[in-house]
Amino acid sequence: MAEQNQNPLSAYFRAPKMYTSIPSGGKFYGAEILTVPDSSEFAIYPMTTKDELLLKNPDALLNGEAVANLIKSCVPEIKDPKSMFSADVDALLIAIRGASGGDLVEVQAECPLCNTTTSVNVSVEESLAKMQTLEDEYTIDISNGLKITAMPFSYANTIKAGVASFQSTRSMQSISELTDDMERLSAFNDSFVRLADLNFELLVDSIRSVTYMNAEGENQTIVDKAIIREFLENTENTTGKEIEDFINDVNGKGVKNEVQVMCTNEECNNATEGFNAPINFDPVNFFTGT
Repeated sequence: MAEQNQNPLSAYFRAPKMYTSIPSGGKFYGAEILTVPDSSEFAIYPMTTKDELLLKNPDALLNGEAVANLIKSCVPEIKDPKSMFSADVDALLIAIRGASGGDLVEVQAECPLCNTTTSVNVSVEESLAKMQTLEDEYTIDISNGLKITAMPFSYANTIKAGVASFQSTRSMQSISELTDDMERLSAFNDSFVRLADLNFELLVDSIRSVTYMNAEGENQTIVDKAIIREFLENTENTTGKEIEDFINDVNGKGVKNEVQVMCTNEECNNATEGFNAPINFDPVNFFTGT
């Protein structure tokens, strides 16, 4: 009976094109989020036509559904991509891009000296081979004596940041159409405050704990988000900048998101010295041309 029900075209179904580990190794997640293979490397299937069509849906891209469904389709062991670290999602997106479109991905880089745009090919396999493994936690002792412990953003929070950035861009477009200077200034301030508030919440969310020394000389660790938020709201700006720089560094862990580029403008200094250009892993751009 099983053989009679088997699709006669099953021999032509997609198969894994590559295997990859992820920066976290999967050690931070429960079985409801993913299943780690015995080899610690996830099988990566190429995209289907349905996957590719979903990536063309602006709303699905904006709210993260397109990426979440893409990962679940192409990496069967992943059940809940939105609960993963962004570093892990980036690695999986790169692997899916490689499995679907080949090892080399063309990216555009603008020279910071002369603004010349140069095309450069990035190797998927090389990028994945060089990715950093996430540590169990990241800590820093800041100048006021506090110890801050943090982990990278979750993909869910990265989605929030993307939505906020999109809304901010839309707001700027609307503001430019206002004729009254005071209305334009007020609208600009409102948009700026909303974006700043979200960035602040992302900062709070990334901090796992704050450790201080109490009056008895003993270390006390705070994990309550409300207390941490109030501390960040009331600490001086130099302390806040230390913490912000630390969090930004933590969120840069995982797959290296920049590439060395030689400027094609022969009169530019970067034609010989080169420059580091960021790789945009945003699916809107990264999957173009697959």
